[in-house]
Amino acid sequence: MKKSGISAIGPRDLVSIGVFGALSLLIFFVVGSIAGLTVVGTVANIPIVCFFTSIAYLLLAAKVKKPGTFLIMGTINVLPGLMAANVFGILGGIAGWVVAEVIATRVGYASRKGLVAAYVTGCTLQSALFTLPMYLSAAHYLAERQEILRLTDEAMVQFAALFTGPMYVGMVVLTVATSLAGALVSLRVMRKHFEKAGIV
Repeated sequence: MKKSGISAIGPRDLVSIGVFGALSLLIFFVVGSIAGLTVVGTVANIPIVCFFTSIAYLLLAAKVKKPGTFLIMGTINVLPGLMAANVFGILGGIAGWVVAEVIATRVGYASRKGLVAAYVTGCTLQSALFTLPMYLSAAHYLAERQEILRLTDEAMVQFAALFTGPMYVGMVVLTVATSLAGALVSLRVMRKHFEKAGIV
């Protein structure tokens, strides 16, 4: 396939990444906080957030069109996991965005289908790898972070009951669906508004 965007990311691109990264984090905290008002919403936090952050990712990728964009953006959005002291989850999430970056670079940043594939892959792997430590040892994971996450004993029991194998698979599959839906909606918004305005 024809590749594009082979030039390196420059200072102006880093500014754009910073702006869109901040926008994505804002979406993450606002949407995540609303979703976190319920136990189910907390467990499904990544799938829910991925629907809404798609516009920031795809707009940035379509604007910059240079290798490294998805990786940097994904890394920025995984780092809040430090608040939960989930180091292995953060490393797994970043690894997921490395794979997404490979897809975007191989297919070419000028390909809208390639951008969608990269975004869905990055979100799905982030969901799978970031939450894996939680599902492998739910009780231990929560016990170590009870104070950090401000969980009551009752909340811990509720969360531990939800961190099962079927729930893990369900959340990963849900992430595929929400990130794909978000990406497709974002593409329509981009075509209707941002392309006409000459932003991308």
